[in-house]
Amino acid sequence: MLITLSIMLVMMTLAITTYSHYSQRANVSTGLTLTSAIRLAVHEYFTRTSRFPESNVAAGISPPEAYTDTYVRSISIRATPSPGTIAIAYKGKGGISEGDTLLLVPTASANSIRWKCTSFTLLGKLLPASCR
Repeated sequence: MLITLSIMLVMMTLAITTYSHYSQRANVSTGLTLTSAIRLAVHEYFTRTSRFPESNVAAGISPPEAYTDTYVRSISIRATPSPGTIAIAYKGKGGISEGDTLLLVPTASANSIRWKCTSFTLLGKLLPASCR
Protein backbone atom coordinates (compact mmCIF):
# COMPACT_ATOMS: atom_id res chain seq x y z
CA MET A 1 0.00 0.00 0.00
CA LEU A 2 2.88 2.35 0.76
CA ILE A 3 4.39 1.69 -2.66
CA THR A 4 1.06 2.40 -4.37
CA LEU A 5 0.71 5.64 -2.43
CA SER A 6 4.25 6.68 -3.41
CA ILE A 7 3.57 5.99 -7.08
CA MET A 8 0.33 7.97 -6.95
CA LEU A 9 2.13 10.90 -5.30
CA VAL A 10 4.78 10.95 -8.04
CA MET A 11 2.12 10.79 -10.76
CA MET A 12 0.14 13.64 -9.16
CA THR A 13 3.27 15.78 -8.93
CA LEU A 14 4.01 15.22 -12.62
CA ALA A 15 0.41 15.98 -13.58
CA ILE A 16 0.37 19.23 -11.60
CA THR A 17 3.68 20.35 -13.12
CA THR A 18 2.52 19.52 -16.65
CA TYR A 19 -0.77 21.36 -16.16
CA SER A 20 1.05 24.37 -14.72
CA HIS A 21 3.27 24.64 -17.83
CA TYR A 22 0.24 24.20 -20.09
CA SER A 23 -1.61 26.97 -18.26
CA GLN A 24 1.37 29.33 -18.47
CA ARG A 25 1.74 28.69 -22.24
CA ALA A 26 -1.97 29.43 -22.69
CA ASN A 27 -1.52 32.72 -20.83
CA VAL A 28 1.42 33.67 -23.09
CA SER A 29 -0.65 32.73 -26.16
CA THR A 30 -3.27 35.35 -25.31
CA GLY A 31 -0.75 37.96 -26.43
CA LEU A 32 -0.51 36.36 -29.86
CA THR A 33 -4.26 36.57 -30.35
CA LEU A 34 -4.16 40.31 -29.62
CA THR A 35 -1.64 40.90 -32.42
CA SER A 36 -3.83 40.04 -35.42
CA ALA A 37 -4.87 43.66 -36.11
CA ILE A 38 -1.32 44.88 -35.48
CA ARG A 39 0.17 42.34 -37.88
CA LEU A 40 -2.36 43.50 -40.48
CA ALA A 41 -1.34 47.14 -39.92
CA VAL A 42 2.34 46.21 -40.36
CA HIS A 43 1.49 44.35 -43.56
CA GLU A 44 -0.50 47.29 -44.96
CA TYR A 45 2.30 49.71 -44.09
CA PHE A 46 4.82 47.45 -45.82
CA THR A 47 2.59 47.17 -48.89
CA ARG A 48 2.40 50.98 -49.17
CA THR A 49 6.02 51.85 -48.38
CA SER A 50 8.10 48.68 -49.02
CA ARG A 51 9.53 48.94 -45.52
CA PHE A 52 8.38 48.10 -42.02
CA PRO A 53 7.07 50.66 -39.52
CA GLU A 54 9.16 51.47 -36.45
CA SER A 55 6.35 52.42 -34.06
CA ASN A 56 2.63 52.18 -33.44
CA VAL A 57 2.27 55.80 -34.59
CA ALA A 58 4.03 55.11 -37.90
CA ALA A 59 1.74 52.12 -38.52
CA GLY A 60 -1.31 54.26 -37.75
CA ILE A 61 -2.55 52.19 -34.82
CA SER A 62 -3.38 52.88 -31.17
CA PRO A 63 -0.63 53.38 -28.57
CA PRO A 64 0.92 50.25 -26.97
CA GLU A 65 -1.14 50.54 -23.77
CA ALA A 66 -4.38 50.22 -25.78
CA TYR A 67 -3.60 46.54 -26.40
CA THR A 68 -3.97 44.81 -23.06
CA ASP A 69 -5.75 42.02 -21.23
CA THR A 70 -5.38 40.01 -18.04
CA TYR A 71 -1.81 38.93 -18.86
CA VAL A 72 -0.64 41.46 -21.47
CA ARG A 73 0.62 44.88 -20.36
CA SER A 74 1.10 46.36 -23.86
CA ILE A 75 1.88 45.58 -27.49
CA SER A 76 4.19 47.84 -29.43
CA ILE A 77 5.88 48.01 -32.80
CA ARG A 78 9.63 48.50 -32.47
CA ALA A 79 12.67 49.07 -34.63
CA THR A 80 14.74 46.47 -32.76
CA PRO A 81 15.85 43.79 -33.33
CA SER A 82 14.54 44.83 -36.76
CA PRO A 83 11.94 47.35 -37.97
CA GLY A 84 8.36 46.14 -37.71
CA THR A 85 9.02 43.93 -34.69
CA ILE A 86 5.91 43.47 -32.57
CA ALA A 87 6.75 43.27 -28.86
CA ILE A 88 4.22 41.80 -26.46
CA ALA A 89 5.02 42.86 -22.88
CA TYR A 90 3.45 40.76 -20.14
CA LYS A 91 2.23 41.55 -16.64
CA GLY A 92 3.49 39.51 -13.71
CA LYS A 93 0.44 37.21 -13.62
CA GLY A 94 -0.45 33.62 -14.38
CA GLY A 95 3.06 32.24 -13.99
CA ILE A 96 4.57 34.86 -16.32
CA SER A 97 7.20 37.16 -14.84
CA GLU A 98 6.77 40.94 -14.89
CA GLY A 99 8.55 42.34 -17.93
CA ASP A 100 8.68 39.12 -19.95
CA THR A 101 8.40 39.94 -23.64
CA LEU A 102 7.51 37.92 -26.72
CA LEU A 103 8.75 39.26 -30.07
CA LEU A 104 7.26 38.75 -33.53
CA VAL A 105 9.95 39.66 -36.05
CA PRO A 106 8.76 40.19 -39.66
CA THR A 107 10.50 39.11 -42.84
CA ALA A 108 9.19 40.01 -46.29
CA SER A 109 8.99 37.14 -48.77
CA ALA A 110 7.23 37.06 -52.14
CA ASN A 111 4.14 39.22 -51.48
CA SER A 112 3.76 38.06 -47.90
CA ILE A 113 5.25 38.61 -44.49
CA ARG A 114 6.58 35.76 -42.40
CA TRP A 115 6.67 36.18 -38.63
CA LYS A 116 9.39 34.65 -36.48
CA CYS A 117 8.36 34.31 -32.87
CA THR A 118 11.13 34.61 -30.27
CA SER A 119 11.84 35.76 -26.75
CA PHE A 120 14.95 36.67 -24.80
CA THR A 121 13.12 36.67 -21.46
CA LEU A 122 10.51 33.88 -21.55
CA LEU A 123 11.62 30.35 -20.76
CA GLY A 124 11.44 27.99 -23.73
CA LYS A 125 8.83 25.83 -21.98
CA LEU A 126 6.51 28.86 -21.81
CA LEU A 127 6.64 29.66 -25.53
CA PRO A 128 3.51 28.75 -27.51
CA ALA A 129 3.87 25.80 -29.89
CA SER A 130 4.06 28.14 -32.91
CA CYS A 131 7.17 29.75 -31.37
CA ARG A 132 9.16 26.61 -30.62
